[in-house]
Amino acid sequence: MLWKEPEREPGAGQWTPTGIWPDERQLAMVREHLESERPLLVLLDEARSRVPMLREEWQAAPCRVVEDLTGDCPGTLVDEEVVELRLPFLDWLPATHRDRAARFLTDSDAALSRTPLALLPPLLIEERHDEVPPNPRFARRILPTALTAGRITAVVEHLFADRTQACPAGSEMGGVGR
Repeated sequence: MLWKEPEREPGAGQWTPTGIWPDERQLAMVREHLESERPLLVLLDEARSRVPMLREEWQAAPCRVVEDLTGDCPGTLVDEEVVELRLPFLDWLPATHRDRAARFLTDSDAALSRTPLALLPPLLIEERHDEVPPNPRFARRILPTALTAGRITAVVEHLFADRTQACPAGSEMGGVGR
């Protein structure tokens, strides 16, 4: 989710959902990145992300955001104090990449179910083989707090070492994956 920060004045309001990542500009950047075959690492947490939101936040959301998530405008009151919304799964990627990401998550779920958390690396990486295109690459965050921006940059440099066009660290494309 994309959020608008409240004003810095006392009583100025609350965080407000403003859209779903990526916005149109970011989506154009992702598409251009893929079309030019520049490295793209997609960090995943879960296949079906849920975003908890307070009733007041949900009611303050623009209609287009609510319609994107539910098909309805928030004209009716929500009974629950906390609303859990399900985000679309990687709908910004072409279907073939989205299907591959879903398979990777299923495979990584199997690995997670048979290995104690303490023995896992902070990041599981999709295996490369001839049938897998070199771009994008998928990884699953196991210990997100261990993955600083610098460490993720090093992962990208390592995974795409044979590529000539590395993506810049801290690019505008980075965001909360869904």
